[in-house]
Amino acid sequence: MRASRVFVEQDVDQREFNLTLFACVAILILSIGLAVLMYPAVFRSSTSPLVSRTPQIAFFGFCGLSCLLVAYLVDRQVMIQKLRREIAVGRAQMNEKLTQASADLLGSMPTFNTFEDRLTMEFRRAVSAQQFLSVFVIGIKLRPEFSQSEIVTCMLGDATKAVSQKLREQDSIYVLRVGFLGVILPGIDTATALRVSNRLSVGLSEVGGGRFDFEIYATTYPQQVRSLHDLEQQVCEHLPEADLEPNVDKAAQNVER
Repeated sequence: MRASRVFVEQDVDQREFNLTLFACVAILILSIGLAVLMYPAVFRSSTSPLVSRTPQIAFFGFCGLSCLLVAYLVDRQVMIQKLRREIAVGRAQMNEKLTQASADLLGSMPTFNTFEDRLTMEFRRAVSAQQFLSVFVIGIKLRPEFSQSEIVTCMLGDATKAVSQKLREQDSIYVLRVGFLGVILPGIDTATALRVSNRLSVGLSEVGGGRFDFEIYATTYPQQVRSLHDLEQQVCEHLPEADLEPNVDKAAQNVER
């Protein structure tokens, strides 16, 4: 989308420049041609003192107006190019600030280790209180045309904010890995988790605007899994292969404890 927009802007700029150049050349050619045709009629009797000076004044006025019109078109094109450069600089600064804000947001969020510790604590609480516990893994896949690093950071930041706005105060969100978010929802059963998932899907679709695709994987205790080991395994199954073995091993250690 961004690449297409840049291409359209460049095409519009090129067309406008060509149109301005064509207008200037056309005005110059017509003015010079008309001046050449007017010159003999205006100055053929210029030596006679009885001849009015009005045609000569009109001739020079016409030449002056033609030059002023060409100068106006050139100045207009220069001003437009200057304004476009200022807009481009302002847009770049705004994108840089948005990228930095997204990077700060992602950098301040808890990671996978914190997620595992919180999941263990919430699981024990759910077991002791006989409550439900749901866990979401949200995978965000960027489209190829948005593979630039600053765009990736902005999109992940936007997606994280969209998910956070749909959660309750007692829910928590984590960055499991680049492009993967984890959400722990205490007291949420399967039916409610489905409604929450639909709400998150709407929020992500609104923020994404076709820039990325996403999938939400939900797991609920005790309706779908019966132990912490199974719950963590379900989470690890939706993460890239590089994260599977260490996480499963840690899950097994948690069960042993």
